[in-house]
Amino acid sequence: MALRIVIIGAGEVGFNLAKELSREDYDITMVEIDPARVKRASETLDVNTVEGNGASPVTLRQAQVEGADIFLALTRIDEVNLVSSQMAKALGARKVIARLRNIDFTGRKAVMVPKEFGIDEVIHPEKVAAEEVERLLRQSSALDIKEFDGGRLQLVGIMLNGSAPVLGRSLAEVTEANGTIPHKVIAITRDEVNFIPQGDTVYQAGDVAYLLGEEQHLPAILQMLGRPSREVKKIMILGAGKIGRRLARSTQEDLDVKLVEADKTKAWEIAPTLVNTMVLHGDGTDIDFLISENIHEMDSFIAVTQDEKTNLLTGLLAKHLGARHVIVHLNTTSYLPIARRIGIDSTVSKNLVTVEAIMRVIKSSSGREVSRFEDVDLEAIEIVTEPGSPATRHPIKDLKFPKGLILGAIFRGPGVELPVGDTQILAGDRVLIFVKNEQLEKVEKFFS
Repeated sequence: MALRIVIIGAGEVGFNLAKELSREDYDITMVEIDPARVKRASETLDVNTVEGNGASPVTLRQAQVEGADIFLALTRIDEVNLVSSQMAKALGARKVIARLRNIDFTGRKAVMVPKEFGIDEVIHPEKVAAEEVERLLRQSSALDIKEFDGGRLQLVGIMLNGSAPVLGRSLAEVTEANGTIPHKVIAITRDEVNFIPQGDTVYQAGDVAYLLGEEQHLPAILQMLGRPSREVKKIMILGAGKIGRRLARSTQEDLDVKLVEADKTKAWEIAPTLVNTMVLHGDGTDIDFLISENIHEMDSFIAVTQDEKTNLLTGLLAKHLGARHVIVHLNTTSYLPIARRIGIDSTVSKNLVTVEAIMRVIKSSSGREVSRFEDVDLEAIEIVTEPGSPATRHPIKDLKFPKGLILGAIFRGPGVELPVGDTQILAGDRVLIFVKNEQLEKVEKFFS
């Protein structure tokens, strides 16, 4: 029987989450107060919709919250999310997940904690976005980076430029020539088309290759692709909102950080709270200001204001003026496909990383961890192999895997292994799999 999920809020986060969940066998109901958003959801998604206030018990009963397996409060207003969560729990929702922007609700000095509102899991959008930015900041050669097993295993997306030493060589040739650098190519994006490569696939200039490897081997993998890591010392952050402040706070101890804020009053208020950060009042679109602050010396420029157009413009200006690496934050998904093409090194969407964080919580309750990769249309799934499953019957070279599946890694005890042809999967192994969404059911059967 399909799990019943009720989502309060059909904004960017709620809509994109419902879009992901509707690809699988879930019974989804969305509650939204804005008629235009209700219409958008009902016309484009396979969901039930209820127009109304998510903090109203009448609306929640209309959405049949009392029978919900998972309740998600995802509006932009913390107070609405808290009240609706409390009522949903009281009405009988089994698991409650809330999006909260104010970190004070979960801080050590919080007067009331989420548990008192019946909330089982809290997602802080700015927190997960800042963590994503910092990963990209500290691995500046990567366009995208995802961590597994607490960061021990990493998937990096690397753009191959015209001087990459692997160009014109097949994956098999590169793997054989670099036998001391364990890695696995999961996907390639070429001319905006994503595909799962084979051993005879030849690397081409402009490819974005997604490679999986242990953290300790990442510098060698990047060197192999002609994109060695650069040491990051100086960074400039544009925007002293929640993401910018959090990022400055987490990097100021080991990096030279400049935080630029256009609002003079806000800049003066936050300066005393960031003792090792140089807080500047300035306009990121002012070329003279950027030059005067030595933008050309910056190892990384990060634009995280609330205005994504400002972020894109300042990112391009910073790149033109000599910043080595540029990361921009985008609120919506509409600009994501073109950002890289116009010269932005890396992008982070607070809404998409929030959706991914929520998906991990939902799927972890069913015994598997999931990460979604929007750029390559793949999901990463961690499954524990059951005794007698088809996956355990032969070495992997003799197994008939479901189409579109890549076996990324095997976690066995404290160790991690990137499997090769002779590798034998054992019952109890925790396996990391990359697969297209439509193949999920077949994959789960193969390991159970």
